Amino acid sequence: MISVVMAVYNGEKYLETQMDSILQQTMPADEIIIVDDCSTDGSVEIIQRYQKQHPQIRLFQNGSNLGYKRNFRKAIELCQGSLVFLCDQDDFWHKDKISVMVDIMESNPDILVLASSFEFMNANGEVYSVKPRKGMSNNNMYLKPVRKHDLVPVTFDEFCSHNYFQGCSMVLTKRAALSYLANWTDCLPHDWLIALLSSHDEGFYFLNIPLFYYRTHSQNTIGVPKGKKVEEWVRLKFAQDMLDVMETIREIWPDEFRKNPVYQQRREFAQKHIQALRDRSFWKLIGQNANPIYPELKSPRARIMDLAFVLMNHRRKSEQ
Repeated sequence: MISVVMAVYNGEKYLETQMDSILQQTMPADEIIIVDDCSTDGSVEIIQRYQKQHPQIRLFQNGSNLGYKRNFRKAIELCQGSLVFLCDQDDFWHKDKISVMVDIMESNPDILVLASSFEFMNANGEVYSVKPRKGMSNNNMYLKPVRKHDLVPVTFDEFCSHNYFQGCSMVLTKRAALSYLANWTDCLPHDWLIALLSSHDEGFYFLNIPLFYYRTHSQNTIGVPKGKKVEEWVRLKFAQDMLDVMETIREIWPDEFRKNPVYQQRREFAQKHIQALRDRSFWKLIGQNANPIYPELKSPRARIMDLAFVLMNHRRKSEQ
């Protein structure tokens, strides 16, 4: 049984396009679980209209706003499929997305979670591309080169520093879904937690074939603050992410965390790096460049930008 789960919140602008792409799959889903998180627009009415012609659509409406992490958890709890496709409300699936990924999963029983590549689409539905960077793949989101059409494992250690794949790129086995539900934490986004858990069991794989259009627009950036704090948020984000992952590992696998000094070193570095940026300490950042965890966390360009961020803030203060 194939399930598609979608968390919806005020998605009326692109919801019909996404619904059509799911319903027009060459291999249809047996159930489409949609959980609406108290939308104030016409999202619910759109879904109800589709339900009249497509009984496989099951709509659930939250009594109070849960937020995207808890909303996806609820949607996954409600599904019954042996394979679970995660779905955003504003993307557009290639017609063979389900069939290609199901074939891969059935041919490779060791895979717990499979992520595909994607193509970018803007708010107007126009497809665009980004210039490939050396040593990267998946539209520069994955920090390793992977040839087109290749299927490769992604290790647990890689996910300790970064999340490379959106939830909407993933299909999960029932085992992976149950593991996610059993180990759920609010500390990490749902897709990163799923990737961490499945890669811990050596079961996360990346298929370098684009199977959906990932829509970029002003409403789909999660957690970015407005105003003067944006620059600081950007500089702090990777370190905060690493700290969150280390805390998650300590919670789920306490013995492994205690026995592995690298995990403790990453946690300590992330804490000190966050503090150095908040203190605007140029010399602390210079000293951190000698730490091997810093290059693991940020590229050379990003490390230079950290220094520039600190210097610019010193300059602004001196000019006030």
